[in-house]
Amino acid sequence: MNLRVNRLPDPALRSKRHRSRTTSAAQPSPDGPPILRPLRGGSAIPLWLQLKHALRDMITFDLGPGDRIPTEAELGEHYGLSRITVRQAVTSLVDEGLLHRQQGRGTFVRLARRDVPLTDHGHFLTSAFDGVPPGTITVHAAEAVPCPNWLASRLGIAAGAPVHKVRRLLERDGGVAAIRTCFVPVALAPDLLDTDLVPPLHLVLEQVFGLVAEEAEERLEMIRADAFRAGLLQVPEHEPLVLTERIAFDASGRALECARTYYRADAFSFTRSLRRKEARGRCLTATLQNVL
Repeated sequence: MNLRVNRLPDPALRSKRHRSRTTSAAQPSPDGPPILRPLRGGSAIPLWLQLKHALRDMITFDLGPGDRIPTEAELGEHYGLSRITVRQAVTSLVDEGLLHRQQGRGTFVRLARRDVPLTDHGHFLTSAFDGVPPGTITVHAAEAVPCPNWLASRLGIAAGAPVHKVRRLLERDGGVAAIRTCFVPVALAPDLLDTDLVPPLHLVLEQVFGLVAEEAEERLEMIRADAFRAGLLQVPEHEPLVLTERIAFDASGRALECARTYYRADAFSFTRSLRRKEARGRCLTATLQNVL
């Protein structure tokens, strides 16, 4: 890798000859990897922090989402820093969400989070998992299972009663970004598993089985990925996930579906528009006064 920076001595490598630092910013190479930028900061700034600033500059100005940064060994060799110092700088950027490590592949610039609304004006049950282009949803598993105790209380049925369990995966940028597992009482839709399960399940229940949801309860929480979900999402075990659990009800209050969606926390951000109800009422009153 061609560099335009001079190396600084690392306290962990005191046997190395001191090198002066260049003051001009390096530019990316048009035919290969980007040229590393110079370390920033004086002698009072720890070397790992100087390297962190240099890597942040490279990420911001020279690289794009999905690009791989040089290895820790390459960074250490070119800057004259110990592996420990390099790892501290890279880990700090990983913790901030600018980089992510892929085992056996290297460290990459994170893809931009997909900013999605918590609610959709098209259908009140449409979520970030549903509003995606065709071909990005795949059915991972679909089967009938006995209803576990925790789910029985949510669906208002007896524990052990048969429920359809449908697990679907949302793929984004070449990887799985979210998992949705839906549970539907078999008694409500006996032939559910014989239908196309790729579309949003609430629409399948409504259009195929006439089960129309009128309201829903939804909660959102942060959890850590267990081994199974970490494997599906291709993230380290204990990686943060955003879990939403939604229970949809028909007009009589009967539970139709329980949907649990696990989003990679580094792939999504959620927004919600808030407005005072009084503001709408004042606007309506002003409009009527103008008409009268």
